[in-house]
This record gives sequence, C-alpha cells and structure tokens, in this order.
Amino acid sequence: MQKKNILFINGIPDNKKVKVHTILKDGRIGWETKGSANISSFIQNDLFNRSVVTFDTNPEQDVELNNIHAVFNEISDPDTHKNTLQKAENFYKSVAGKIPFFNIPSNIMKTTRDNIYQLLQDIDKLHVPKTVRSQPRSPSDIYDAIEKEGFDFPIIFRQAGDHGGISTLRVDDTTEEFYAFPLDGRDYYLTQFVEYADKDGIYAKYRLIVVDGEVYLRHAKFSDQWMVHHSTQINNPEELQKAVSKRFLNEIKPIIQPIITEIYNKLKVDYFGIDCNIDNEMNLLVFEINANMGTFVQAKGDIFKNYVEMIGQALIKMIVSKIS
Repeated sequence: MQKKNILFINGIPDNKKVKVHTILKDGRIGWETKGSANISSFIQNDLFNRSVVTFDTNPEQDVELNNIHAVFNEISDPDTHKNTLQKAENFYKSVAGKIPFFNIPSNIMKTTRDNIYQLLQDIDKLHVPKTVRSQPRSPSDIYDAIEKEGFDFPIIFRQAGDHGGISTLRVDDTTEEFYAFPLDGRDYYLTQFVEYADKDGIYAKYRLIVVDGEVYLRHAKFSDQWMVHHSTQINNPEELQKAVSKRFLNEIKPIIQPIITEIYNKLKVDYFGIDCNIDNEMNLLVFEINANMGTFVQAKGDIFKNYVEMIGQALIKMIVSKIS
C-alpha cells in the first residue's frame, strides 16, 4: 500500500528575522527560527512521508496540495507569529473537511499567556496564576497596571513572545526601574508570582506533553531558585529526576490525566506542552501552556529518553489514526 503524505507547516516570525547557521557553496542557506513546534524532523517512520512548507509573511503564497493526505500546523507562538498563523488559518479554512488538520491555527492563536489564564479557570486541582497583557511606556505605567489589576507583590514581568527566562524579571516592590527593558508600547505580561518551593526549599518544574489528549512526561528539573532552567539546577539532580521518571506512569499520570483532559477539551489543540509544578497532592501550578515547547532535542545521557520516544510514537499514532 502506498504511504500517505503529511504536510508540515512552519512560519517566519512577524519581525521577519531568522538565524542563519549554514551557508553552502552553492548559495543555499540553512536557517532556523523560534516559534514553531519543530517535530517533523524528529518523527521519522515508515508509515507516512513528510514534507515541509514555510509560510512567509506575504499575504499570498501558493501551497501545492497534490497527493497530501493531512496537514500538521507547527506554527505555535501567537505572540510572534500573528501573520503566519492568520495565513495558516486561511489555508485551514480552504481544506477543512477535506483532509485531517492538526493544531488548527485559530486554536493556537488562543494560547497567549493572558488567554490561557482566562480559558483555564475553574478546573479542579489546576491553578493558573493571574496574567494580564500591558503596553507600558514607563515604569509608572507598569505600577499603574499592577494596582489597577489588583496584583500583589512579587509579580513576574516578561516581554511577550520571549521564552526560556529571556527578559523575565521578578518585581518584588515599587523600587524596580526596568532599565533593561525597552518600554516603547510593545506587549509585556504581568503574572502573579506564586511561591512553590517544597519544605526543603527546592523548586520543581515539570514539562508535560499532551498528544491527542493524553499526557506524557518530557522532563523534570529541580533548582533552589524560583526560575528553573537547566543552568539553574541543583547539583546532581539525577536522583530526584529518576524518582519522578519511575513514579510518573503508575502514580502521577493516573491522577493528573483528568486535569489534562479538561485542559485539552478547552484548548482543542492536538499537540502542546505544559510547564508546571506538581505538588504532593497532585495539584498543578501552571507556568506556561503552548505548542512551542522544546520536546525532541536531547542532551547526552537524558534520563527521560524513553519518555521522548513515547511522545514521538504517540504523535505518529495520532496522525496515522486520522489518515487510515
């Protein structure tokens, strides 16, 4: 039987900037950009063929649909890819009902930090801290928004579209001057800080990946600082990570899956990630939810390698189930 063909869509950001990493002798360039799910190159398999199209920021662009059996939208950042998401949405409307379409662009558009806060209230055992969007032109604009919205210090301040702790600041009081930030009317987020350290002063951040409504573990990181990243982890976190890896499938997943199912039903996104804390009572404190998570890039000796393979297989299974 002839293999089916899946078209993956990624996109140029609104600022039209990409990072060039290779220039070949024949003039071709290799480049990359953030804001796309970037899964197509990591789910090689013998069940379907993969092709990729990059949407540019021009209004019109021809897309060859001959012999395409499904489309997977990888454009995943609604703050930085407004133009290409709208373009992808128009493309979706032209093929809706004819072929399966994963990660419908209009649903991705709803995954901004402030909208996630609005959408996911009133889910039992899930806490999404208050988040609002602001366009400050001075520090006083920020403090006015803090007062108007009823925030309590500390507050997390970050530029919209930035991830990985870039341009992220915890504001503890009204003495912050925001010297490092261009306050020129661009979008920023204000988020209520929630203390989540355990009794030993350790902050744990879990990355969960949701495929077709089912939750998978990507990794867990542990730090003695509130902003948890690979570079801020405690020394030798492997024992804690191994404990999470061992417990997840049988102890953690069965309890949190109903929470994830409610999130999935509200977002209606086929593939997305959740960065969160999970406490001893299996309550989830959300840091970020979107389809823009780095899932498949692995460091040497990744303790969670088996889970990454599970996620890849789950994606293949979801796609195959819709094109069979």
